[in-house]
This record gives sequence, C-alpha cells and structure tokens, in this order.
Amino acid sequence: MKLQKTLNILFFILSIVTGSAQLSSIDEQSIDGIFNEWDNPNKPGMSAGLIYGNEIQYLKGFGIADIETNRVIDPKTKFQIDHLSRQFTVLSILLLEKMEKLKMDDPIQKYIPTLPKYQHELTIGHLVNHSSGLNDYEVLKLLLGKEEDDVFTHKDAMHLISTQKTLNFKPGKKFSYLTSKTELTLLAEVIAKASGESLTVFSKKHIFDPLQMNNSKFVEDYNSIIPNLAHSYQTDGDTLKKEVLNLSNAGPTNLYTSAEDLLLWYKKLTLAIEEPSILNKAIKQLDQLVKLDNGATYNSSWGQMTLGRSFYHLERGLPAYWQYGLVGGYGTNVFRFPEQDLTSFVMGNNNSYNGMPAMMMAIHFIEDKFPEPSEVDLTKIKSRKVTTSELKTYEGHYWNTERALARRFFTENDTLVYTRPGQDQGLATVPLKQKGSFQLKVESDDVIIFSFSEENGEQVYDIKSGIGDPYRYKKYEPITYTAEELNHFKGSFYNEQLNSIYTFKIEDDELVVNGPEDSKATFFPVVKNVFRSSAIQFGSIIFERNQNGNVTGFLISTDGIQNLFFTKINNS
Repeated sequence: MKLQKTLNILFFILSIVTGSAQLSSIDEQSIDGIFNEWDNPNKPGMSAGLIYGNEIQYLKGFGIADIETNRVIDPKTKFQIDHLSRQFTVLSILLLEKMEKLKMDDPIQKYIPTLPKYQHELTIGHLVNHSSGLNDYEVLKLLLGKEEDDVFTHKDAMHLISTQKTLNFKPGKKFSYLTSKTELTLLAEVIAKASGESLTVFSKKHIFDPLQMNNSKFVEDYNSIIPNLAHSYQTDGDTLKKEVLNLSNAGPTNLYTSAEDLLLWYKKLTLAIEEPSILNKAIKQLDQLVKLDNGATYNSSWGQMTLGRSFYHLERGLPAYWQYGLVGGYGTNVFRFPEQDLTSFVMGNNNSYNGMPAMMMAIHFIEDKFPEPSEVDLTKIKSRKVTTSELKTYEGHYWNTERALARRFFTENDTLVYTRPGQDQGLATVPLKQKGSFQLKVESDDVIIFSFSEENGEQVYDIKSGIGDPYRYKKYEPITYTAEELNHFKGSFYNEQLNSIYTFKIEDDELVVNGPEDSKATFFPVVKNVFRSSAIQFGSIIFERNQNGNVTGFLISTDGIQNLFFTKINNS
C-alpha cells in the first residue's frame, strides 16, 4: 500500500512536468485563443496554468519575459506574485506550530522583544487571524512620502512597525485592514526567531524542496539576481518601460515562482493524498477561515478570508476561492472551484489585472455548471414603483467614517443614481420590493444592495455586496468654509512616531498639505472640522480644538490606519 501511494505521488508529479495529459487539441486551441492578445513576440505577456480533475491540465507561456534579449515566457519563467506570497508565510507558521517551536497564543514579544508593550496582549494567533489592531505599514510608508519603486527593506518595515506604540483595538475583537502587510512582516520575523532560519531558508527546506517547487523562492534582497525572470513592465503612452521593484521585505510579498511550480502547488493543495506528514496537515489548514475570538469570520465583498489569504465566495452561484497579487507590472490571479476540481491561474508582467483570462479558462470547462448568469438579469429583479418624491428623500451626501469614503445619491429620470461627490454621472439603481432597498445596476454578476434606514434620527444606508458584511454610511450636509475660516487650519503639525512634519496651506481657496519627500494632498470639507482627500494615506482627517476653539492637532483615519495624531507646533 505504501509503495502504491509513492507511485501515485510520483505519477502526478511527473505528469505535471511532461505536458497536457488528456487535454484535447480542440480544448487546447480554444484556451490558446484566450491569450491571443498576449502571444506577441514584442510585448510582455503571461504564463497560464489549469487543472481540471485528475486528467486535464494546461500549462503554457505567452509573450516576452525580457524585451531587451527577446527571451520568451515559458512555464519555468519566474514572476513576483505579491499577495500570493502570504499563504506560504502563514504555512511556515503552521508548520512551526506542528513542530512545537511556537504556539498560537504566544505573545509576539516573546520572539520580537524590541516591539513596544501594547495596552493589550498581541499573540501570533492574532497575526495569523488578521485581527491584530496594528496600523498598516504600507500606509505609514506613504505618509513618509515613499513611492512603490523606492528601496524598502524588511529592516525599514520593522522600524516603521516598531514606532507604533498603541493598537487600534483589542486584538481578536475586530479584523484588521484587508491588505495589511504589517502582520505578515511580523510573522516572517517570528519564523526567523522560532526556527533559527530566515523565511527564505525555512520555506525552501520545509515547503518548496519537498514539493519539488524548484523555481520558487522568497527574495530578501532586491539586488538578488533571479535567473529566468519575467521583468516587470508598464506602458507609458506608446512607450514600454521597466517598472522597477526595490522591495526587500519577504513575507507579505516578494515570492518569485513559475507557472510550473504553481501547478504543482495547487495540485498538492487540492489533491486528496492522505499522507500523515506535518506538511500535508498544515496545508489543509490554509482553507480554514480566519476568525475572531468570538468565532466571527471576515466577510468582505470579495468573500470570506482564509488563513491562506484566499477569498471564499460564490462565483455565479458556485463555491470558489479567489486570490490575487498586484505589484509593479506583475499581476497574478487564481480561481479554484473545489466542487468541480478545477483551478486556473495566470501570471503576467504586462501591468494588467489578469483575472479575466484566468476566469475565461475556467469558464471554458464549467460554463454549464454555473447556476447564475455572468450578468445580473435586471428583468428578473422583483422591483416596485417608487414616486419621485420618495426617491428624493434618499438624495444627499453620505459618509463612512471608518473607511473615510463619501458618496452621493441624486434623482434623474425617476431613477435613484449612486455616485461620488463632485460627479454628475453615476450608476442607476432598481427599487426593490422592500421599502428603502435598492439594487445597483452593474454589468456583472455582482449583487450590490443599498438599504436606507434611520439611526438616532439620522438617515443612513448600508451597502452590501455578495456575502460581505454591510458598510454603513451616514447622511451629512457638506460644509463650506470661507477663505478666512480655512486659515484656522493652517500651520505645521508633528507626529513623534513617524518623526514627520506636515504643513497646511491655502492654495486656490483649498486646504492643501505638504509633507515629507515633497508629498502633497488637497482636502475637501465634509462636516465641521472633518476633511476628506483622494490620497490613500489621507482618507480623512479630523481637526481637534481646545476650549478656546483653536486647532491643536488632527487625527488621520483611513483604510489601514486609525487615529494617528499629529500635534500642531506653530500657526504659520
């Protein structure tokens, strides 16, 4: 029996390397056609892979990996997969737990004593379950004026994380921001301390080598030479140029791998081989949902997040896992349909979101399996007639404090229209049977519902997409400041943790801030003392005043950071 299991394992490994198994020539040509746009000897392209059941698989490259040498993309070509790196960082933690080298309830300072002593205990389990309450260093990096192509190392990340002395909430009680890199950086540091080996060495020895993923490696130095690399490109008008990445922070990102290796990985992730190895046991945990202390799961508009940082959701009615990575010119997308035993993925170096071709590969085989259409059939929505006077009661501006987002509704041609402030065009809605509920008209299978109600005498609406938890927006009346009133907000403000100064000025009757590295942002008033900005790092700011009404500082709240306070240091 053991011999037979060994032979079975060798067979599936060898079959992956040697080609297309039972894929018919008609199917192969159809899938090839999906990539016609990228099958160009003069442009960056894609590498694609698909597994369907135990017999059908597809693995090919299209386009150019290196424009200067005209080297083509093939299944062994390496790409940076960004967010997909995180499943292997978490897997390393799960392995160390099974090796009894750490425990999920260990306080993080046990392995990183240089971190501050927070007001609440922060454990490894909180980091793994995405409920730490820490600020996202990526947003802090933007506050320091850093760009994506600036040199940024693990040491830089750890320094930024260590400057944050407080948590935004008690760990385990809420979920942290969706794309937080802080937690994965700390997990990489824990791996190094608990194992005595860097993440690169540990993952190679305990994950990539056992799975024969010979083209997969975490890169901890941006100066590293990576053989057979697909270079990162972007289009600037009619010009193609390299999109340089100078990242050296392995853990939340910086895994380089090939389509051939990803095919091995997803075969391993989905294949029902009941080996009693700790690696197999740890791999099976990756599809478990992240949870809070009370057992609640993270239900985003993209789906429920797993320990492996995938999003479990219903894709046109079918259970599916989705995962993506976008950094520089690299774009990776993976779709897994567990009930159909199908996985499809695409990696590109063409500065594009590559989810569409990955989904089209899956659709080729399982189009007849989807219980829902590719677009919402508006004719089947159970709607009701609504008077113009009722529609006008929902008109106005709405604000979500936690996400620092403003939205607006207005009536046009007896239709309630959803848009952003300052825009005269938006998306129409359909009134549903339940009073106060509307569905957004979109050319996709997304079901997005607005539900209007009252909270403490004020009008609010909840927006819900798919299985995601709703976000609440509160109605507000936009405030307008005179030039003289805006002058109250002028001055310089200092944050000790970032050791940075931001100076507010008035330009063209608007409040503008200048920060480190010549960074700049323009603000628009929301309500009294609250301003919003389109800059990610300045989603919203709330000015604080003393008893005399003088501005004493401001708080930044946006996706990734909350209540970061800057103290006013002068009035000039």
